Amino acid sequence: MSQVPWWLYPLLMCLVLTGIHGYLGIHVLKRKVIFVDLAMAQIAALGAAYAILLGYDPKHPENSFPIYLFSLGFTLVGAAVISLSRMKKEKVPHEAFIGIVYASASALAMLLLSKTPTEGEQIKHMLVGSLLTVQASKVWTTAAIYSVIGVFHWIFRAKFFAISEDADAAEKAGINVRFWDFLFYVSFGFVITSSVSIAGVLLVFSYLVVPGVIAVMFAESTRARVAIAWSVGTLVSVLGMLISNFGDFPTGPSIVAGFTTTLIVSGIAHYMTSSGHSGAAVRRLLAGAAVVALLVWGTTFLKKHDEHEHGPEDAFSKIVEGLKSDNETQVLQALDHLRDMSQKDPHFVAPVVDLVRRTKSPQVLEHAADVLAKLDAPEAASALKEAARRDLDPELQIHLARAVLDLKDPAGFGIMVQALDSDPAPFARDEALQVAEERTGQKRDAAALKKWWAERGASLKWKTENHRFE
Repeated sequence: MSQVPWWLYPLLMCLVLTGIHGYLGIHVLKRKVIFVDLAMAQIAALGAAYAILLGYDPKHPENSFPIYLFSLGFTLVGAAVISLSRMKKEKVPHEAFIGIVYASASALAMLLLSKTPTEGEQIKHMLVGSLLTVQASKVWTTAAIYSVIGVFHWIFRAKFFAISEDADAAEKAGINVRFWDFLFYVSFGFVITSSVSIAGVLLVFSYLVVPGVIAVMFAESTRARVAIAWSVGTLVSVLGMLISNFGDFPTGPSIVAGFTTTLIVSGIAHYMTSSGHSGAAVRRLLAGAAVVALLVWGTTFLKKHDEHEHGPEDAFSKIVEGLKSDNETQVLQALDHLRDMSQKDPHFVAPVVDLVRRTKSPQVLEHAADVLAKLDAPEAASALKEAARRDLDPELQIHLARAVLDLKDPAGFGIMVQALDSDPAPFARDEALQVAEERTGQKRDAAALKKWWAERGASLKWKTENHRFE
């Protein structure tokens, strides 16, 4: 498993998502219920939020299945609501009811998560998922579920497409529209429940809608549209993973950005090929591009310059003066003030880094490391790494290692391994292993951590999406 590239299983999962969502997206566009995916996704997220409120922690693997069942149960109820809200003569567009369901589910999920200890983390997970941490077992399980749903849709494709094409005509032909609509949205719910927990709401919506929109632009037959949707989804999945890997961007947003770019390029190509006057079309496109470029260029003059006044009596000068003091108590007070500040002021990075390089006090060094981690200044990691090479207690080395890792520098693992080799106190050893587990997602003892660092240290990168080193 250690030889498997980090991107393989996320990419395979993206291809699995492409297969089912590319097909369902054609139905969604035909039915003109573009936001049904977002609505169902939010209902699934609402179910997960309710499970979290009841005490099921998503960080513990044993809680994954109960949370999934809660999401699925809520989604099935949502499928019934959406299928029953279709009006025969559509005095109110079906999309309006779907929008209401989406807004209501979103608000309820936020309310429930506001009562949980990790509100912000859960909301972010709901939007972007955890694609990077997906494992082989999840890929195969999801593929199996989607395969069953795919077979189900293949068997009853005539009824599903008849309703998607013209619900009134399907009803006149003797098809029970409400019943088959319910089955369609139930199968859709199974897909969404699995997808949202992996990829998040935004990426799932992109996989469902964008490939289908591009397919509709260039093809008329259903088979051709599905083929184009699958091709677009596959291409963007690969490109998104490459952008994420080489640009060190979050994977989900990279793929969504890839879909957006592909849609823009496809729209331009469709406009060019469908325009009766190609010369005029080119001139309009060039004029539009020039206007956009001019607007973007113009906004650069609106950039706000952060001018920090360094008057003799202002707070900045007083804190810097405290950092430079020979009185250790004053230095610690200045550091504690910085640590407790609600805003991150980058102007304090340089004075604190200078303090780290010149102080000989373990207590000052410990507090300064905390401040630099809070200021989120990656450029300060080098000063902490230099300090860690001094003759320090293992406990302080572990503290510095944590700060270096907080600054997204994997060298913190090396500092931690060095500290563990010095046989620290049991509580410090436990803290070091716990930090390593939080930053990698894998539980290891000291020996395994040392071996892992020796094998993977040079290639480790911080992945923003799941807050881990991969």
